[in-house]
Amino acid sequence: MAELEARSALQKVRDLLQSYVMDAGGMQGVRAEFEHTAQATTRFLRQELDALESVLADELPPGTLLRLVEDDANWGLDDPSDAGAAAFLREVADILRSVIDSAR
Repeated sequence: MAELEARSALQKVRDLLQSYVMDAGGMQGVRAEFEHTAQATTRFLRQELDALESVLADELPPGTLLRLVEDDANWGLDDPSDAGAAAFLREVADILRSVIDSAR
């Protein structure tokens, strides 16, 4: 458990995208994956939301956000840029925040 908590924000976001978004088949599927996990606990979901918000606020090298979305989430974007990836990641963060708030 300590190992999971010790991951960098970027690694937490990668893990989140690979675990919940990659095979979700759409944003409704992403929500369903988050809701399924939140039935048991929101502890790690809260940590991953914090990491996602941190990554979105950080100054990252060009292409980092796009690689997160295209590689780790395996998600094609209409706007294949860091700006398009940031919009996608904000949508994921909004869904995650909503699920966590509903689980309380």
